[in-house]
Amino acid sequence: MRKIILPPILLVFCIAGIYLTGHMEGATFWHSGNWNYLGYGVLLLGLLLPVWGARVFKQHETNILPYKDPDSIVTDGPFKFTRNPMYLGMLLVTVAANILVATPSGLLFSALYFAVANWWYIPYEEGRMQEIFGDTFEDYKGSVRRWV
Repeated sequence: MRKIILPPILLVFCIAGIYLTGHMEGATFWHSGNWNYLGYGVLLLGLLLPVWGARVFKQHETNILPYKDPDSIVTDGPFKFTRNPMYLGMLLVTVAANILVATPSGLLFSALYFAVANWWYIPYEEGRMQEIFGDTFEDYKGSVRRWV
């Protein structure tokens, strides 16, 4: 078993970084207009994807913790169009925070979240899936993209 910083904890650190960066730059927090609508729309999608993915995991009675072995391959719900709806949702939350805070340099925290998810969390999880489910997981990987 490999213990890691859980992705939601990394998300909280990234959002804090975005807001601190915005504060240091004197960003206009919660500006008005169309950008706000876009930011809230992205935020809503970013919150719904992980919740939907977690509910599907619960329906399948499979493990949701990234450092524990998977119990089954889940291919329905949001997993039909992305292999990682929870990571995608959390990444969208960081993008929404950048839109709402209006700080371009805060995008570094979105890039950080993406990099850690794409090159640390996901390869480990997919490696375990490959070891446990073999060709079944390989077929799923061939038909559903990692992100979108």
